Amino acid sequence: MTQTSPGPGTGDYGPEVAGHPGSSAADYRLDPRERPGFHIGSHSLEMALSAAAVLLAVVGTVLIAWTGAHAVGGWISLAGIIVGLYAQLTSDTTYERMVNVCAIGLAAVAFAFHIHHGGLW
Repeated sequence: MTQTSPGPGTGDYGPEVAGHPGSSAADYRLDPRERPGFHIGSHSLEMALSAAAVLLAVVGTVLIAWTGAHAVGGWISLAGIIVGLYAQLTSDTTYERMVNVCAIGLAAVAFAFHIHHGGLW
């Protein structure tokens, strides 16, 4: 990595570091395709896996309220963990990874509650 200023500075690196040779920060601000955001594009499978992980984690978390549903909730939470881990393995963007980590964490907490309430059987 090369600094754009010759002397010691704050670490402002040129656009080639970001993978955009010849572009400037002004070009980045003006081009909406380059801005981070919710772009599904060709990531439909990865987004579906992330959505499934979130759905399973939320359902498992809601089932914590009923201690008698520990078996169903435990399996749903375990499925949320597994689907979330696979979604994390195949994710392409930072936003997918952020959603996956939140879903995995929520499903793991729900799974722990269901195990505490009686386990998977």
